[in-house]
Amino acid sequence: MEKLELWYFYSDDCAICEALWPKVKALMEGEFPRVALKKCKAQDHLALAGQHRMLSVPGILFFVEGKEHFRANGLLRIADLRHQVGPAYIAFYQS
Repeated sequence: MEKLELWYFYSDDCAICEALWPKVKALMEGEFPRVALKKCKAQDHLALAGQHRMLSVPGILFFVEGKEHFRANGLLRIADLRHQVGPAYIAFYQS
């Protein structure tokens, strides 16, 4: 596992998942490019989703050194994601 990882759980038949992914991807690539970004189709990774109690989509898990730091399900404001990832990113890569 990388120092910082963000996992995005989605489903093909989820309109919110489809709308949110480009925003999450743009934020991560634009502001936090060193965060490992993993896109996981929930149906293809049922055991992984269950292990992390990711019971609905879209779902986001953000890990700092392998430990869960933040999670969100359903609607998520990009500003909230930025607020959660930013301090960890600064601590690891800009200090």
